[in-house]
Amino acid sequence: MRNECPLPAPPLESLRKQIREVLFHPETELIYDYATSRDPVHRFDHLPAPEEVAADFPNPCGWSTGMEDSMLNAGSMLDVLRLEREDGDSPETAPAFACRLLHGIHRCATVHGHPGFVARSITPRDGKSCYSNSSRDQFTLAVYGVWRFLRAFPDAPSAEIQRARELLHSIACYCEHTVTAGHEYDLGRLDGGRAIVSKMWQCGAHEVLRLPMIYAAAFEATGDGHWRDAARKYAIPALPVTLGVSARECYWDIPTAQLQISLRFFRETDLFPELRDGISSAMKRVTQLARPQLQRLLARALAFEGDWGAFCENWRFLPMKITPQTISPRGDTAVFDGKTYLNPCFNAAYAEPNSLLRGIGNCLIAVLLDDSAALDRIEVDSLQTLLEKVNFTLCTGSGTVQLLHGCRLALHRGAEHSLSNATITQEVLHEEEFHSY
Repeated sequence: MRNECPLPAPPLESLRKQIREVLFHPETELIYDYATSRDPVHRFDHLPAPEEVAADFPNPCGWSTGMEDSMLNAGSMLDVLRLEREDGDSPETAPAFACRLLHGIHRCATVHGHPGFVARSITPRDGKSCYSNSSRDQFTLAVYGVWRFLRAFPDAPSAEIQRARELLHSIACYCEHTVTAGHEYDLGRLDGGRAIVSKMWQCGAHEVLRLPMIYAAAFEATGDGHWRDAARKYAIPALPVTLGVSARECYWDIPTAQLQISLRFFRETDLFPELRDGISSAMKRVTQLARPQLQRLLARALAFEGDWGAFCENWRFLPMKITPQTISPRGDTAVFDGKTYLNPCFNAAYAEPNSLLRGIGNCLIAVLLDDSAALDRIEVDSLQTLLEKVNFTLCTGSGTVQLLHGCRLALHRGAEHSLSNATITQEVLHEEEFHSY
């Protein structure tokens, strides 16, 4: 049953509006990371020019440029739309918006001529240029979002259903061809070079379920037993590794949430019944790691006295630092396979509030995807206070996407000490210090 505790908060429509009108670009059909102006015409003037993207400047991941995490945003928003539909709260425009988000993911996986490689984003300056280095996290949320689309919108036009199925198949085909021992199980770059933050196997405990999830999603989409076998090949040995995940690996909200997302996928699909108990144990472990993070972030957010609507500066005028992973063991070079990874450093006025919203959202996701967990009274009260405190319509970054995702999961769960539908609809990261995605 739904909890009836009051939650004075901006309506979900206000958060949708911020995402749709501030962060979503109607031509690329992607949700960008931040805006630098309240003028709708100029809000994306900071996004990289095609010649900058072609040069992989300032880095091949597009970190901090505003087109770093469009796939994370799309995946979360597709799950939001799924949750709204299941809860009977879906606006009339939801199916059309879901199709547009699907188009954006499809564009990122095809526009470069390497079908199945999920680029992080596309600059609207020409509608086709994308950075060469993606990441396992971008692949994870893109696949999760498309899988959610297929389950939540079976009444979508047949062409869209087919597009989604082909997309999951092409991503799995790309991984099967590229993520091999000969390539050190790495996704690689678009130009054929070595990538960073893209290793899909023989990687960390919070990462090893991503590859079997991709193959399992392809099986769900196509019914081809080849993909079920591929998923089993990796999922069986991956689960014991996942069960050993440490607090050090999940010190940050982004990997914590994404590990839980991969676990939730396998729990819901139940493709391998022999893994049920282990998956449940792993999900509880992730919840144990996420809950202290959630509590710390809520406390920090309630103590924050800065401007929740602060703008990020144009990244070209920010100081830049070298990404530590690209520095050679001897420290004699920071060029990684022909590329430099200079990362613009966000101003704290923007980075702190945006990362707080994103972090709280991701921790809510990590806790509430686990059916055995629920928010306690203190967490609900703290979240209520935060939602009363912030005018989300003024936010300029995409931390609101993950916050909306987390709140919708809480509403959907409807368990004791979670959020109530009646009150949440009343009136109304990006981390600068270290990139692991």
